[in-house]
Amino acid sequence: MARSKSMTFTDTMVRKLKPEAGKYTRGEGNGFTIRVMPSGIKTWLYIYIIQDKRREMNLGNYPEVTLETARAKFKAARTKVKNKIDPMAENLETAEVVEAEPEPKHDLTFDELAKEYIASNVEGQLVDVSVYSIKRILLRSERKGAVDDFKQWRTRKVSTITTEDAAKLVKEVSLRSAAAARNIIKTARPMFSYAKARRMISSNPFILGDVKSFLSRPVQSRLEPTIKSRTFSEDEIRHFWTTLSEISASSTAKNALRLILLTGQRPSEVLGLHSDEINGHWWTLPKERTKARYDKNREDHKIYLLPEALALIGGKEGYIFESRVKSRKGAAPKSTPISVNALGHTIYVNNYLGLAPWGAHDLRRTCRTFMSDIDGISAKAAEATLNHAKQGVLKNYDQHKYERQIQNALTLWRDKLVEIIGGPLLPELPDNVIPIRRNIGVAE
Repeated sequence: MARSKSMTFTDTMVRKLKPEAGKYTRGEGNGFTIRVMPSGIKTWLYIYIIQDKRREMNLGNYPEVTLETARAKFKAARTKVKNKIDPMAENLETAEVVEAEPEPKHDLTFDELAKEYIASNVEGQLVDVSVYSIKRILLRSERKGAVDDFKQWRTRKVSTITTEDAAKLVKEVSLRSAAAARNIIKTARPMFSYAKARRMISSNPFILGDVKSFLSRPVQSRLEPTIKSRTFSEDEIRHFWTTLSEISASSTAKNALRLILLTGQRPSEVLGLHSDEINGHWWTLPKERTKARYDKNREDHKIYLLPEALALIGGKEGYIFESRVKSRKGAAPKSTPISVNALGHTIYVNNYLGLAPWGAHDLRRTCRTFMSDIDGISAKAAEATLNHAKQGVLKNYDQHKYERQIQNALTLWRDKLVEIIGGPLLPELPDNVIPIRRNIGVAE
């Protein structure tokens, strides 16, 4: 049955209701409804719930039973229901009985809500790194030394959690880490929206504007997202590239970091690189592995692989940057790529290679920043290389694939790296695989 639409009945409106391929209903509210069958028969109904049973009381067919008569019957029956009397008790054979939908759960604890939300809206719907991050924040961690910011809320009923409670928690966490406080809001807000939509709670306690009203100006300022701007200078690029071979890490992890800087692609995209995605000098990055996976207007992204990039990738089949972490005892062997968190841990335990703190994504930002200073690379070509979404009317009118410009941009960026490092990027490669600069004047 089609969903009932609420309206105020008039004789003219009821008369103009036309039959459709399937039966449908229109409702005035409080259960007063008219059903229209494909045959054209229109039946007045009173839909109500009593003793956990959903009943449909037939009030007669239109136009034999007029709107005025049907409404009078409805009001009389509704009065009985309010007094807990079933108006169909003496004539149950005319009832259309359906089990009532289960009432929304109002007594869930924070832990129970978190588990339900993750099972319904997170697992299987987001990329692994996002699922991991949400679980880490919302669920109790068994990892030794792990911080549990929601420890005091675990057994608390979510219906009792107020905006003031949320503000107090955010303030406490911000004293330890402003980033952690922002992540709590960003992660908890959609979970409580999930609960509100299911009538588990009446309002979302993590609406940022409401939370801020309970906080002082200094705390509010800590909650403002920071603009990430860490990029390497030329000296830092040189130090990074030459020092990388000396750190305590697998060659796989080292090559992944080199490839992130060389191609400018996201760390998760590089780490998930599979041999099936490579065809000659081109790497076709599936849309499903990118941030554009939910954008129906975006397509797979193609990246040109220079000789140095192909050398870093090698001839391995399957995941190029495969994790060495073995499956748990008893579990079937499973091939997985290195995780972004594992790569970040590698950087951290090696003291950021002696540089100021940085992360793998900063290599991508460094690539894009230097492209802006290289003659022959336009802003459009640089944005296309990094697979950033086109802005404004361009996304509707500019359907160019930019493959030639991407090849040129990555070639010129590689040449700039050679200049910065002062020699071949990979000395073991023959010198003749590093061509001189060319196509500098390629236009859009």
